[in-house]
Amino acid sequence: MSKIIVGPSEIKGERIKGAHWKNDNGTAFKNPWSSFNMPTAWSLAKFGYQLATFKDDTVKNAKALIPHVKPNWGADLPRKDLKATWLGHACTLIEMPAVASQVKGNNEGQRGVRVLFDPVLGPRMAFWGLGPARESTPPCEIEDIPEIDVIAISHNHYDHLDLPTLTTLLKTQRAKYSSSPVLLLPLNNRHIVSGLPIDKGKVIELDWWEGREIEVEGVGKVRLVCTPCQHSTARYPWDRDNSLWSSWVIQDQSSTEGTNSASVWFGGDTGYCTMHMDMHTGTHPTVTNPKALPQDVCPAFKEIGERLGPFTLGLIPIGAYSPRLVMSPLHAAPVDSVRMFEDTKCKQAIAIHWGTFRMTNERFTEPPEKLEEAMEEAGLETSLFNVCKLGESRSYKVD
Repeated sequence: MSKIIVGPSEIKGERIKGAHWKNDNGTAFKNPWSSFNMPTAWSLAKFGYQLATFKDDTVKNAKALIPHVKPNWGADLPRKDLKATWLGHACTLIEMPAVASQVKGNNEGQRGVRVLFDPVLGPRMAFWGLGPARESTPPCEIEDIPEIDVIAISHNHYDHLDLPTLTTLLKTQRAKYSSSPVLLLPLNNRHIVSGLPIDKGKVIELDWWEGREIEVEGVGKVRLVCTPCQHSTARYPWDRDNSLWSSWVIQDQSSTEGTNSASVWFGGDTGYCTMHMDMHTGTHPTVTNPKALPQDVCPAFKEIGERLGPFTLGLIPIGAYSPRLVMSPLHAAPVDSVRMFEDTKCKQAIAIHWGTFRMTNERFTEPPEKLEEAMEEAGLETSLFNVCKLGESRSYKVD
């Protein structure tokens, strides 16, 4: 068991109302940028019909087409490196570099602080068991997940905040390690998780740009920052945008003075712009098709890069984007994802939010193809931002 010490709030006094607050008490929110325009009721109804009638043979063969491996959680990777394991959709386990003084020459020794993002590991999105089914192969059981120090949730949609997964995960962690991880949430999501089996004081809500230091005794220390993104929330028809949505940043606080620190930006679920044409090309500055360019792009990502970047690694969504006319305000297509990669100053990135649930009407295996095209269009090495296998762990040197 590792003792977890949560640092004090960085907020002195009462929170200051941000431009993303719709009321004075932080219980209603909005996207405060001209890059966001909510789809009309008619366009959403039309999309629902298209989704119901869309035929995609790749979904039927997803278990064969989406490569998977049984996770080993980076056991064979250098302890001094940052490690990431993708578990499907947005769910990703990050392990920060182990403290250098504790790493033995044969790569044995202490682990780093572990942060699990958006764990959703059941057979369906948990909308009373009626949500979309998991189409690709689950890489592991919840019980297989190693000791976790922090769980960070991006927002309350069922494909990102899954109460059955969280319940099983927290029970398993307590049974195996006699403790529970810290659970970080954007503002006004606490009521959703009030019934979870978690230690008192370990559920923490943060507003955009608020951070919290978390020390794992004998392991290391990190700071997590709740950062903006362009999205929406709802668990029911009557609670739209009553809870905040976010991306997240992890900053390693364990490195010695004079050395570089590992950092991660987790994009969660986000749009980048509002497209007025159902296109994929044309959103990068090198393309000169004025009709294809969105009028505005979300400025939050450049601000994240300027204030907190550069990042050792980005976890950036690339799927659930078609039709663009409907989904672009809420979900990034790969051309948007590449722009976010650049805006946030990520040195490398893993693609998330694809290949798990069928949510929109692009071909199930299309997002990686579009990502490669977008990277080439931007003049970037495709190896810097690409996809990995389900369950695969990758390591990243901190330089």
